[in-house]
Amino acid sequence: MEIRINPFRPNSPVNPGMFVGRSEELDRLEISMLQTLAEQPEHFMITGERGIGKTSLLMYLRHVAEGNIPIFDRKLKFLVVETDIDKSTTQIGLIEKIRLGLSRQLEIGEPARNFLKDTWSFLKRVRVMDSCISEREKKAGNELLAEEFAYSLSSIIKRICYTDKENIFNAKYDGILILIDEADNSDHVLNIGTFFKLLLERIQKQGCNRVLIGLAGLSDLRKALVKSHPSSLRIFEEIELKRLLPSEVNRVIDSCLKSANKKNEKQTEISEKARQLLVAYSEGYPHFIQQFGHSSFSVDTDGLINTKDVTDGAFDDRGALELIGNRYYRNDFYNKIQKDNYRQVLRIMADQLDGWVSKKEIRKKFKGKEATLSNAIKALRDRHIIISKEGVKGEYRLQHKGFALWIKLYADPDFLKDFRAKAKSEEESSNNGIE
Repeated sequence: MEIRINPFRPNSPVNPGMFVGRSEELDRLEISMLQTLAEQPEHFMITGERGIGKTSLLMYLRHVAEGNIPIFDRKLKFLVVETDIDKSTTQIGLIEKIRLGLSRQLEIGEPARNFLKDTWSFLKRVRVMDSCISEREKKAGNELLAEEFAYSLSSIIKRICYTDKENIFNAKYDGILILIDEADNSDHVLNIGTFFKLLLERIQKQGCNRVLIGLAGLSDLRKALVKSHPSSLRIFEEIELKRLLPSEVNRVIDSCLKSANKKNEKQTEISEKARQLLVAYSEGYPHFIQQFGHSSFSVDTDGLINTKDVTDGAFDDRGALELIGNRYYRNDFYNKIQKDNYRQVLRIMADQLDGWVSKKEIRKKFKGKEATLSNAIKALRDRHIIISKEGVKGEYRLQHKGFALWIKLYADPDFLKDFRAKAKSEEESSNNGIE
């Protein structure tokens, strides 16, 4: 049995060599780095829905910052630190993560190790203090922590960016780029907006403007920043990622198949109708393109991905839609919602896929009291499972068409049966020469 390397990667960020689209966003991010060279850094936050490609964009940006991908006819040389945030991350914890990222790249000799040891010595003292002071004292201590961290970071920046003399790190950098993924997970203990506002103000006072901060997360990141410190939102330029255009999805498919045909002896092609199905099913979400493409490639046996391969790969057991649902939708449908009345609203809305539905239309099919319906809609909005139409009262939709289809397929056995029958009929038509 011949084993073919599947070029689609649904469970990991896209390799920079296969990165497609986002030209406008990349221009803005690349200019942010050039601004940092001019000591006028433009800090940024990348926001967008799950599966939209935030982590892949950060990976691409790292390669640009490290000089692996030239921009504007030059190669940059930033020291890049990548980390992420979870609900338990504290200010000390985040500083520790950044310290570790810096130290791993800079501890190349005894003088460097000794310098970094002295530079980060304040952390040991802060940990001891933190274990035996009150909450009120901790609030004051956070300002001191930001002050100490800013001083330490500035010391490193001066050594690696501003001078060639006695450079114990044997390298000179354009600046430091700190990339923090999943920043929307920030809890009140991190106080993310205040933390970065204090940090950046104090670094600037030290005369160091060669550090660039980039955050990434769901749209909740804006709320986390504002809740922590109202003016912190002004520090970061927001870059909101939208869905890819059909032309860009086609480029992703072409790029993946080109990669497959370089690695595999047996060549793989795709029919035009199958390509159209992949574009439609993916909805422009990079992760969805990768998952539907991966499943289609996996079931193909003759080197031509056709509509049967796409539909089987999408809707069979352990197919693309089930795998996407398990990763993105199941938690929203079952774990975030404890009342079946709320799920009933989602089932009703799923009839319109991702189209707008009025509360009046939902009420016609809803089996329950008016107050229960109102509570359900409020809960679903608060949990970001449905979206309100901006400027219009009482109209809502599901975030993704894929979510609606998953609800119909896995919560309505009759719909699944009919859908499979329709897919089979289309496949038979294609096999008779229509495709």
